[in-house]
Amino acid sequence: MKIVIVIDLIDTLTNGSVMTARRFADGLAERGHEVKIVAVGADGENDCPLKERYVPVLSEVSAKNQIKFGKFDKAKIKAAFSGADIIHFIFPFRLEKKCKRLADEMGVPTTAAFHVQPENVSYNAHMGRSRLFCRIVYAYLKNTFYRHFTRIHCPSAFIATQLKKHGYSGEMYVISNGYDKAFTPPPERKVNEKFEVVMVGRLAPEKNQKVLISAIAKSKYKDKIHLTLLGNGSCKKRLSRQAEKLGVDISFGFLPKDMLIAKLQECDLYVHAATVEIEAIACIEAIACGLVPVIADSPLSATPQFALDSRSLFGDNNADELAAKIDYWYERPDEREKMSRVYADFAKKFSLENSLRLAEDMFADQIRGNQILSAARVRAKAEKAF
Repeated sequence: MKIVIVIDLIDTLTNGSVMTARRFADGLAERGHEVKIVAVGADGENDCPLKERYVPVLSEVSAKNQIKFGKFDKAKIKAAFSGADIIHFIFPFRLEKKCKRLADEMGVPTTAAFHVQPENVSYNAHMGRSRLFCRIVYAYLKNTFYRHFTRIHCPSAFIATQLKKHGYSGEMYVISNGYDKAFTPPPERKVNEKFEVVMVGRLAPEKNQKVLISAIAKSKYKDKIHLTLLGNGSCKKRLSRQAEKLGVDISFGFLPKDMLIAKLQECDLYVHAATVEIEAIACIEAIACGLVPVIADSPLSATPQFALDSRSLFGDNNADELAAKIDYWYERPDEREKMSRVYADFAKKFSLENSLRLAEDMFADQIRGNQILSAARVRAKAEKAF
C-alpha cells in the first residue's frame, strides 16, 4: 500500500503521539509499504516537510507540551497525496481538517486516530477533570473532525468506550500503539544499592508524578529507595522542590531508546501514577523489560488494563495505598522475580508487529469500503441518467 501519515509535527520525540506515528511509519515501511509523512520536521526522502504555523498564545502553551502546528500548503500536500491508497490522520487540528477536505476532493480513502484525550487539555488548563468542559471538547472534536471518518483507530478499549459514550459513530478499531521489540528483559537483573523505582512520561499535571513522590516519602523504606522520573514537562521544577522538601532521593532525565531500555532493565519496580491516559506505551515498554508495575486505578485511564492483579493497582491519587504497594514489592524480591517473567510474557500481545497487522487490516477495510461506495455512486448516477 501507498500510505500517507498526516501529523502536525514528527521531530519532537518527547511527545508520545509523535513517537507512535514515527514507530508506525517505520514499521509499515519495513513491512514493504510505501510511507510518506506530512509534518513539520519530516525529513524522509519521500516525505512532505511543512513550515510551522504560529498561533498567538496557543503556540507558546502548546510548546510546553511538545506540540507544534503545521502550516497547510495545498500544492505540496496535494502532490504528497497523489497516488496514495490511504491517508491516516494522527491529530484533529487545523492542518488535519484541511488535509481531510483535500483528500476527500481527491477521492483518497482516509482513517483517523484518536490521541487527544480531552482530560489532557482540562488538566493542563488547571481545570482538573471538569466533566462539562470535557463533554464540550469531545463534542467539538466529533463535530469538526471525527464525524467525517467511518473508521477510527483507538489505542485502547477504554478510549473506544469513551468515544461511543460521547456519540461517535465511526467503527472503532482497538489497536495498541505497540512497543518496539527491542524492549526485552535483561539476561540477569542487576542488584542495586538502592531499590530503584522508575516512571516514564511527561512531567505534566495529569501524569500525577507528585503522588509517587508523596508515596515514597511515606514508605517504610524511604531511605532505601531511589526514584527516577524520565520525561520533560512543565512540572519538573515543582516536582524537584517537592522531592527536596520530603527528602526523597530523586533523579530526572530523558533518555534515547537504547539508554531507556538499559535503564528499565536495571530498575526494580515501575510505577505509573497518571490520572489521565489513553494507553501509556511507556508502561507497556516497562513490563516488556520485565518490570512489575504499580498503576493508578483511575476511571480516566486505560493503563489499569496492564495490571494482572490487585497488587499492581492503587487508588488514583492515593499516596498511602501506593506506599503500601511499593513496600509490598520491596519486601518480596522472589515474588517480584516470578511476576517479572509473567509480565514480560503478557506484554507480547501489545507488540508493534501485532499492531501493524491490525492497522493494515483497518486500512484495507477502508480502501474496500471506498471502492464499494464509489461503485454504488457510479451505478446510481448511471440509473439516474437512464
